[in-house]
Amino acid sequence: MDYRQPQPLPSSREAERSVIGACMISKEALDSAIEILRPDDFYDPACRIIFNTLSAIYLADKPADLVTVSDELKAQGEYDRLGGMVFLAGLMSSVATTANVITHAEIIRDYAVRRRLIDAGNRIVALAYQADKSVKEITEEAEKLISEAAHNKSSDDVRHVREIIGPVFVEVEERMKRNGSNLTGFETGFADLDAFTGGLQPGSLTIIAARPSMGKTAFAVNIAQFGGGKGNNIPVLIFSLEMPAEQLVLRMLAAESMVNLSSLTAGTFDTDGYRMVKEACAVLAKRDIYISDTSELSAIDFRTRCRRFKTHHPDLGLVIVDYLQLMSSGEKRGSEGRQQEVSDISRMLKATARELECPVIALSQLSRAAENRTEKKPQLSDLRDSGAIEQDADVVLLMFREDYYSDNENNDLTNSQADIRVAKNRNGGTGIFHLTFEREFTRFRNHGEEF
Repeated sequence: MDYRQPQPLPSSREAERSVIGACMISKEALDSAIEILRPDDFYDPACRIIFNTLSAIYLADKPADLVTVSDELKAQGEYDRLGGMVFLAGLMSSVATTANVITHAEIIRDYAVRRRLIDAGNRIVALAYQADKSVKEITEEAEKLISEAAHNKSSDDVRHVREIIGPVFVEVEERMKRNGSNLTGFETGFADLDAFTGGLQPGSLTIIAARPSMGKTAFAVNIAQFGGGKGNNIPVLIFSLEMPAEQLVLRMLAAESMVNLSSLTAGTFDTDGYRMVKEACAVLAKRDIYISDTSELSAIDFRTRCRRFKTHHPDLGLVIVDYLQLMSSGEKRGSEGRQQEVSDISRMLKATARELECPVIALSQLSRAAENRTEKKPQLSDLRDSGAIEQDADVVLLMFREDYYSDNENNDLTNSQADIRVAKNRNGGTGIFHLTFEREFTRFRNHGEEF
């Protein structure tokens, strides 16, 4: 077959009319179809109009039958144009059973995805001919078009409120079932942080910022390792630009086994320590944590890899980047353009979080400004390279440990208090909470928690 010649677009008139007829006969069939399809999935304009009407009636909590659909179509001025009672009754009479509605709805959805892929392919061909675009720009746009088509998402972001109210109401119901609990996102494992944020919310960007060696990486890895809620093994993806994956896992072993990190590194632990490490390995092996330790990562590469990962792990719960300033935008700029480059990166991180509908944590360095102040505690203005980081972030956590500035030579052997300031919280309050940092195990704990 010569695919360069115009071909009929994939569709199934029979499946579309069967689903519409079943939805007008059975509320259960409509429930199933609403979960699988949206009006734009229908190729037949008449079926598209009727399914849109059925969706509106469904959301209004009215019975969807021949009478209500007819009245709604009359109000829209579509009744006579579609064929009136003869057409609607014909749709219903052609359905032998409503039991196959899910199968037929999936056929409609699959054909819709095929049509969107065809459209995406045509647009990618047109993009490739645009000489003013770089290959990276074309690749990024092509990835986006294919991802939108394959995941059945339209690039049109204009939606009627009735399309949004259903999922919102479901979430309200879920909160009611949780007896008012405000934990609606990825549980971090740190009670005070969850109290501020309600958990890391889908689509949110959280910045954890501190001076070097304050424990940013340990804090983020602890969230990945011990967060997600009891019994939930939610996939977590970590981009470690500074530390090899083996070193990161060694830290996880220390935190899980409670065996001194230096002993793990040197291999100087006893039989009990060996048993604890072995048990920790078994626990860690069951956790759904994935690590990419590439030392070079552009914003475009980050988004592309996240999309591919999401395709294979649809329930992706959290993405962590360690750390933001080591990323590049993928564009060549002089040193004077670094601020703009970081702005581009932070925008890409936020856009990726929203697209994947999962929280993203990005670690960030703070400038040396605090070192020159008598009061060493960090401020939002200390965020290094760009104010856009603060602007794009939903939550900004500033980490501070007083003992970091102490001359005590035994600091590496003692626990210390970490002050975590919630400096920005788009959907909640700000304030300070405290954690205990167990240095030898690179593990943070809730303040006052028994070890």
